[in-house]
Amino acid sequence: MITTLSEYYQKHATYFDELITSDGQVGSHWRKLVRAYEKMSLEEIIQKQREVERQLRENGVTYNIYADPEGNRPWSLDAVPMVFSKRDWENIEAGLSQRAELLNLILEDLYGPRKLIRSGSIPFELIYNHKGFLRQADKIRMPGKHQLIQYSADLARGPNGKMWVLRDLTDAPSGAGYVLENRAAMTRVFPHLLRENHVRKLFSYYQTLKNTLANLPLHNKDNPRIVLLSPGASSNSYFEHAYLSSVLGFTMAFGEDLTVSDGYVWMKTLNGLEKVDVILRKVVDIDSDPLTFRGDSTFGVVGLMEAVRQKKVIVVNPIGCRILENPGLMAFLPALSRELLDQELKLPSVATWWCGQSPELEYVLENLPNLIVKHIYRSQEHQAVYGGNLTAGQIAEWRARIKAHPHLYVGQEVVDFSTSPALVNGALEARNTVFRSFVVSNMDTESYQVMPGGLSRSITTKGVFLLSNRKGGISKDTWVVGKQKGPGPENRARKTANFNRLTNVLPSRTGERLFWLGRYLERVVINVRLMRIVLRRLNETEEELQFHKDRTLVTLLKSITVVTGTDPGFTEEGTSKLQYPEQELISLATDPRRVGTIAHSLQSFLDNGYAVRDRLSLDTWRIMESISEAWGALSRGNPSIQQIFDHLDSLIVRLMAFNGLNIDNMTRESSWHLLNIGRFIESAIRTCSILQSILVEKNEEEEEKNLLEMLLMCNESLLTYRYRYRSTLKIDGVLELLLTEEDNPRSVVFQIDQIARNLRELPLNKVNQNLSPAEKKLLEALTMVRLCDLEELTEVNEESQAREKLFQFLNQVTGLLTEASNLVIDQFFSLTQNQYGFVKSPSLPEI
Repeated sequence: MITTLSEYYQKHATYFDELITSDGQVGSHWRKLVRAYEKMSLEEIIQKQREVERQLRENGVTYNIYADPEGNRPWSLDAVPMVFSKRDWENIEAGLSQRAELLNLILEDLYGPRKLIRSGSIPFELIYNHKGFLRQADKIRMPGKHQLIQYSADLARGPNGKMWVLRDLTDAPSGAGYVLENRAAMTRVFPHLLRENHVRKLFSYYQTLKNTLANLPLHNKDNPRIVLLSPGASSNSYFEHAYLSSVLGFTMAFGEDLTVSDGYVWMKTLNGLEKVDVILRKVVDIDSDPLTFRGDSTFGVVGLMEAVRQKKVIVVNPIGCRILENPGLMAFLPALSRELLDQELKLPSVATWWCGQSPELEYVLENLPNLIVKHIYRSQEHQAVYGGNLTAGQIAEWRARIKAHPHLYVGQEVVDFSTSPALVNGALEARNTVFRSFVVSNMDTESYQVMPGGLSRSITTKGVFLLSNRKGGISKDTWVVGKQKGPGPENRARKTANFNRLTNVLPSRTGERLFWLGRYLERVVINVRLMRIVLRRLNETEEELQFHKDRTLVTLLKSITVVTGTDPGFTEEGTSKLQYPEQELISLATDPRRVGTIAHSLQSFLDNGYAVRDRLSLDTWRIMESISEAWGALSRGNPSIQQIFDHLDSLIVRLMAFNGLNIDNMTRESSWHLLNIGRFIESAIRTCSILQSILVEKNEEEEEKNLLEMLLMCNESLLTYRYRYRSTLKIDGVLELLLTEEDNPRSVVFQIDQIARNLRELPLNKVNQNLSPAEKKLLEALTMVRLCDLEELTEVNEESQAREKLFQFLNQVTGLLTEASNLVIDQFFSLTQNQYGFVKSPSLPEI
């Protein structure tokens, strides 16, 4: 038992601490939590931490670090939350609401009359030299009291015990989705602690955001179409975008999904073009319209600014709001608060000196080793620098840089911000902590509503004050504790937008991804089954008999090369790989850089799944995460044939679980039909390929029986054959079962029929009595298979000792299926072609 948790912890607290009061006691709002932790052993606390991590991992919560070769990393969450008392939170809440109101007034003025610049309240150099001040957004105003709909701020408690604002965030602020996932994980692991501490619920923030966006449109107020515009799967916060779109019930769209025509923004869907009323923007403003701003941006929508100017679409937050993130503004906010609100600023900013003024410039140059230096425009190119980490030569360089362009830099005080308890390497220690808040405009009350919680992050390294996910920050759930006297925002009755049922539109890009998700799913399944059969035969081959002398094994090895499309492989004339097949088989299983291998196809399957994760259920995503984790560990190692064999069994079970969940849980809408079309096209083509590679060449009777058995096993039809025919294996019976048996889901005729049925249910086809070009090809293929003469197909040419008619027949069917697949792509996905091909790509810094 840890009976002296607070005493142990105090030894590690070197700054002002959230847990320990000035008189050395545990703060009253922490006591219940501390008592609960003191009842647990350190091993139990560590186990709770592992359970939290497991919850996040199973839910697929990730964060993509730019330039990280590992790509998406699991999101990290400390099992010890950040705790605010009710009184403390009331002060923070009031300060954040006031600050949002102030920034909103500043934004309205900068893109309106600009009285603050004319009067000198804000120096014009500070605004006009900032890349976030977009002149194209001048005089554009959305309806309602507030132009700034969402606002976030990074806060920390200073040594005087007061909360300071470290940074204002207005341009597509991130983190709200991770807050919800953090709370979900903590609720699963510590449900009793949240109840006992009366922790405030978070969902009122999201409901207010949804209601506010629904009430913004000028034209389609009854049935607004709201989309969340994401930069795409490469974005560092892509998980959050997919998660929020699901929680809020919005369609997630990429720039390529949207187009501007007649002044309106339209979404490219399977139904054609659908008008968009509101865009919740997660793309930075300078990337939002390549026609108006950065010409090399592929994240935005060409012509978006013109649609905004014509008031035919609402964009939240408004394009141009990044100017409010200018850290130089912090130096002027106290005076601006008095001027615009007639109030003192309730939440002070970290001490900031803008170098565009002579006294401030001299102070920054003189005290550079003790300050944090920032460019006024936050970007990947312009990172904050702590003067204390610079050498004498680097300090001289920075002084020269600042002198050359003083208006572009600020100096900020290094804040010894407070610590909070964190679980670090299995022990509770004090770590500096920053808290990110989230504020949203409430159109019902014409005020700002603050999320009762937020995203706290602690630094794992002692004495480090520059925090980011890249540098190892760990997130913490944030609790506002204490009973409320009246109903909180989450319990108050509110006006809700009058939502009618919207047609469930599917963006063409999403439809295409689902189509290929189905194709790669079936490709992996068939290749895994064939690989298992090959490895089983390899293990059964007697040691005295060399591999290349086993005719059955040789046929299977050549077949796997043909089916996977990894020529020349085992089909190369005179290759030694038939005699020593192990390395080639390992490569076929685990090499992700080689097109056609199981690893490559599996990665394509996961990539397509990740791109449509907002369309997949949580359980489905958990299966995908388990597949990625298990197979990734195998591919990164140096596996043996036996290890691969063992993993294939586990992989096929997971893939079938993924398939089963989608069959049972997905609504029978376009997304489900496209997934199935992809699956059945791939299955039919691969089945034809396997039949062709194994049955066309005539073999000795015993070898042929072996091959027929393995062929049936590969198609999960061996038991069906035995129950149905109760005889020795014969090629005509096998062909009947795998080609023309209408009731066998593994037969080619069944698969073609399913493609046609699902294709008929898609928009455009469903309302059109005439067959589409793809449907005509499918009908031709279906007729060919149903009318085929199996006896004729099994005839062997005496000269070539091959079933040439079977070869030609399978070639024709495969050709028709490939044509049908291409026609489906042309009919439904042609709108996803890149709209940026004409844009010249200058070399510009990343944002």
